[in-house]
Amino acid sequence: MKKDLDSMILTRQELHIMKVVWDRGAATVREVCEVVSRTKATAYTTVLTLMGILEDKGALAHVRTGRAYIYRPLLSRQQATRNQIRDVLMRYFDGRAEKMIESILENEMALADQVTLLRKLLEPRREHQVA
Repeated sequence: MKKDLDSMILTRQELHIMKVVWDRGAATVREVCEVVSRTKATAYTTVLTLMGILEDKGALAHVRTGRAYIYRPLLSRQQATRNQIRDVLMRYFDGRAEKMIESILENEMALADQVTLLRKLLEPRREHQVA
């Protein structure tokens, strides 16, 4: 049931687990469960099931070390972010990045500092297009 990593969209729970594995580089189910349970009590078996699903999808792989399985990411944080942004862009904005940016500017960027930072990020792209 392995999916293409270029189109994989993670659920909220899967993303929470992946963030733990990305931050650690590799982790056991117990380690992930300890971190996840800090914000919401989560059963070991729930985390085990979700990590199995992530492995079936191709997002994680494991190696056995003694009695424990150590999971490592096959899906990078950058790829997961790219996939999610592309999915939102296509589903909500019909693939039009300028509409998505307009929505972000209208709804998410209330502080002048944020707009100034955005201008700094856009300036090199503007110079590149002029050249």
